[in-house]
Amino acid sequence: MSIDLDPTPGGVAGLEGLAPGSVLVAALEGVDPTCLAGAESIEYLRGCARARNRAAARFLTAVHEAGRAEDGTTTRRALVDEFSGDEVSTALGWSRSMAGRCLEFADDLHRRLVEVAAAMGSGELDEPKARVFSEWTRDLADDHAHQVCRVLLPEAPGLPVGALIARLQEVAGALDPEWAARRERAAEKRLRVVASRNPSGTANVSGCDLPMSSGVAIMARVDALALAVRRGGVTRRMAWLRGRVFERLLDGFAAGLTDEQLVPLLVAELGAEAPDDDDAPAPAGGAGGPEDGGPEDGGPGDDGGPEDGGPEDGGPSPAGSGRGDGGDGDPGGLDDSGSGKREPADAPAADAPAADALADGRAADDDAARADDSPGYEGDDAEGGELISGADPRAGVVREGIVEVRLRLSTALGLDDMPAHIPGWGTVLAGTARELLERHRRSEWRMVLTDDDGRLLQVLLPRRRPRSADRPAGPHRPGRRRGTGSNAIVELQAPATLLAALAPDDHDTWAPMLHELQHRLTADHPPDQPPGRPPDHAATPAQARRRRPGAEVDRWVRIRDRHCVAPGCRRPAHASDLDHTLDHALGGPSVSWNCGVWCRHHHRTKHEGGWRVTQPSPGRFHITTRAGARHTVEPPRITDPLPDPLPAPHPGDGPRPLPAHEALDPADDDQDNEDDDDQADDLAPSLPPETTGSTGSTADTAHRRGEALIDPPPPF
Repeated sequence: MSIDLDPTPGGVAGLEGLAPGSVLVAALEGVDPTCLAGAESIEYLRGCARARNRAAARFLTAVHEAGRAEDGTTTRRALVDEFSGDEVSTALGWSRSMAGRCLEFADDLHRRLVEVAAAMGSGELDEPKARVFSEWTRDLADDHAHQVCRVLLPEAPGLPVGALIARLQEVAGALDPEWAARRERAAEKRLRVVASRNPSGTANVSGCDLPMSSGVAIMARVDALALAVRRGGVTRRMAWLRGRVFERLLDGFAAGLTDEQLVPLLVAELGAEAPDDDDAPAPAGGAGGPEDGGPEDGGPGDDGGPEDGGPEDGGPSPAGSGRGDGGDGDPGGLDDSGSGKREPADAPAADAPAADALADGRAADDDAARADDSPGYEGDDAEGGELISGADPRAGVVREGIVEVRLRLSTALGLDDMPAHIPGWGTVLAGTARELLERHRRSEWRMVLTDDDGRLLQVLLPRRRPRSADRPAGPHRPGRRRGTGSNAIVELQAPATLLAALAPDDHDTWAPMLHELQHRLTADHPPDQPPGRPPDHAATPAQARRRRPGAEVDRWVRIRDRHCVAPGCRRPAHASDLDHTLDHALGGPSVSWNCGVWCRHHHRTKHEGGWRVTQPSPGRFHITTRAGARHTVEPPRITDPLPDPLPAPHPGDGPRPLPAHEALDPADDDQDNEDDDDQADDLAPSLPPETTGSTGSTADTAHRRGEALIDPPPPF
């Protein structure tokens, strides 16, 4: 994404060329922002941001120096200690906890991540993103942390915080996949349920350090039940519905009930509760707002923690959230099962001709459009491999919420252990992704082929799945009735050259699927036709005049754009609207080069907030905001580059050590926690000393132990 500004001649015309420092500050002081036109005000804002980044870097330097200073000398203490924060707290009137956190951050930048401190000092990197580098590389060895910074610091200024976290997870996980898997397994040993009381009298109950696959499944089930209750006519906020469903699943209310029995009881109970004054009915589609899962971008002020809806993009997206039409006189959303059945809207989404969303591409009237890519039938054919039918939910069945798993084909085949991605959750390790593949074998699988730079070339829906002779028993066991599969999307990614070069028979259970994909790769794109063309490249005028594009086009656009195209927004494509760039009511055709993915909020911003949008080439958007700033959004890569070559393995004997707070006693594997009833032990487990060779200061040690830089209990 790039931003182009065209300010009129005046006091701000030269701000962009000024290095942050006293000259820039003086220039900013000489400008009256109330007299600036729209585009000039954006230039002024960016200048102020660079000056503030520089000032923040100097402030952190001052904090670090003050915490190590001694009276009467310019010599500094080598390391901060538990008393260093007192200098900061007394000087600024802060609490010791607040001062300790700030000092810890400053110490980390000036001792360990000097390149991040330099980027702040140059004005290019703001403090929230610097904190992301500090927090998300905390567990890494120093050589890995510096490698991550070298790769991502050039990208960081143009990335929203949520996207930066996702890239940090991906790059860090790729540096040493075996170490990352060991760290995750060690963390899972701390699995626990934590309860606490709020000052208001309410309670919090959290499952901590769950395996990622279990966390995804739990949230998807809660989403599905909450949406089923919503469809039953309970027009309450989705966050509230999720909370009540979660409560009823665990308090004994649902004991012995099937989902079909539970949902009507929940509808009757929750529908009888009158909304509070501050509990307005949920918007149509249930998408977009903070109450539906937190901020969309994980930006400043949102740590991405549990209270903010998850690690990225506003947390796990509700199934089908925001995928409804929402416009052109049809404000109702699609049934979230993807069956094409419409549900009544809770409230009008927007003016009829203005909000120009497209319906889910799997609608019933588009079945013919996907005939070539539809899975065939359920069972095994003579060629081997299991043929999977498309999702065909029975009426009344509560299905899992939409889960999307994206991973490289090479990772699925076991050729590498590159990290995978779950939109709304972030990066997951390769083992977790393979486990989710098995769980969602009967969902929609997509083979997304790219060029060598990771750009979209072709999308195929495999008819076969890899055989699974030893599939574990459970809710996804063989023989389950057709149509009860999870509502998931599995996206396998690979360069077309890699797929063509694979020897299918070398991959045993995957061989039938790979043979099929290789055959279709050549059959669908003859040598005389260039790859990379959308499925509607030869659309007829009659097809272009349709209100909604076919399923293949819908799928192509969502894969191409990946997430909401608005600058800084990371709302996943499967949880967003499709929009005609040139409104259909104004003659805009329903073709891929006139469609884009927009979350519900930015969709409304486009139509009601004064934004002007064009799409000069497929997936490339020119956006002019109400203030006059011009943004150019380029089509994102399907796969982002990772460090190549990867760093050498850990030097010395044995594997790279885990972070101190993960290096639990191996004996813990064979014994139960004898203090299960002691909540204090659950909240603050005993941790071993720092590992030998750590460069951490007292501040670093305190962070790893989850403590603030405050005094320990006195020894008397």
